[in-house]
Amino acid sequence: MREEREQADAVRIGLLYSHTGHLAPTERSVEQGALLAVEEVNAAGGIGGRPLEAVSEDYASNCAVVAARVHSLVARGVVACVGGYTSASRVSMQPAIHRGGSLLVYSTYYEGLEADERTFYAGAVPNQFLLDYVDWIFEHLGRRLYVVGSDYVYPRTASAIIRALARRAGARVVGDRYVPLGTTDLGPIVEEIGATRPDVVLCNLVGTDSVPAFYRQFRAAGHIADRLPIAATVTTEIDVQAMGAEHAAGHFMTGTYFRTLPNPANERYVAAIAARFGPEAVTHVAQVGAYNAVWLLALAARRARELTPDALREALVGTTFDGNPEGWPVTLHPDHHTDHPSYIGRTRPDGRFEVIASHEPRVPDPYPAVIVPEWKRPAALEPVRMG
Repeated sequence: MREEREQADAVRIGLLYSHTGHLAPTERSVEQGALLAVEEVNAAGGIGGRPLEAVSEDYASNCAVVAARVHSLVARGVVACVGGYTSASRVSMQPAIHRGGSLLVYSTYYEGLEADERTFYAGAVPNQFLLDYVDWIFEHLGRRLYVVGSDYVYPRTASAIIRALARRAGARVVGDRYVPLGTTDLGPIVEEIGATRPDVVLCNLVGTDSVPAFYRQFRAAGHIADRLPIAATVTTEIDVQAMGAEHAAGHFMTGTYFRTLPNPANERYVAAIAARFGPEAVTHVAQVGAYNAVWLLALAARRARELTPDALREALVGTTFDGNPEGWPVTLHPDHHTDHPSYIGRTRPDGRFEVIASHEPRVPDPYPAVIVPEWKRPAALEPVRMG
């Protein structure tokens, strides 16, 4: 009876990540950030003395079942959901979030072009991590670009931004290719890269299947970072661990977080992940997004007028979490996005990233002017289309 009362008193949040399927190695690691935050919130007194409880659902790397998983979480009394890794998963979750009157805190940096009234975005948008990176690439790596990505909305939008920036700078995109999520035969693309002779390869591949396969096949073809670097946007520490550091060494990545950031919040975070999940656990940008997402929800819940999704939605705007491992307080703006610094890292032989450039935090702009003219921008938050 006591256990039932304690469970009833808990404030429940849903976690929507893949525990199985091709995205599971990454998404299980992402979920670790959320679970650590739940434990820290409870150690700090919970929500007004009530424990925060995480209720997990596995959507099995299959966006077709996401709506059912959201419905299950809403039926189990969660006040909000945290989850999704790919943008494909997010857009599959959102109609069910709206139908259930719930909230989604999406934890991964993404392509922007959205500002939804029931979605909050703990990760960065392109004006915060991509624009400065591409300018840096033109200056330091070259102006003939080959772009490769997984075939869904994030890589295609990132490519559109890259191509627009290249046109503006007088640079040239000599190839722009896409493969389905989970593809591991990248041989034809590696051959085309050799034939087109770019200065740099912009990699928007996603997943611990496609990303390691590409880097291994790229290296096997004789390409080395000193002569033909890869500049990635989704090759995080967990992908480097999956492929082996020797395949990634010398290549580049942009992110709002790297494990090697020398700030007190990150040092605490890295130690806490290792203590909770073991010394081999990897910390990376999407995982930190999930950690921040849970803390933002908890801090908003502490000041909400009541613990309902609508009251929590009001309280989330303006909520700030000072313990962000990125090294900068993370605040939710009225457009439901967050501010972030960004960094450029080069992979070291030990598989970690040496930060070689950094950029001050920018206010989020989910509709980057380089591809969205002013007259096309929505005037306010809009609900996603109900599919």
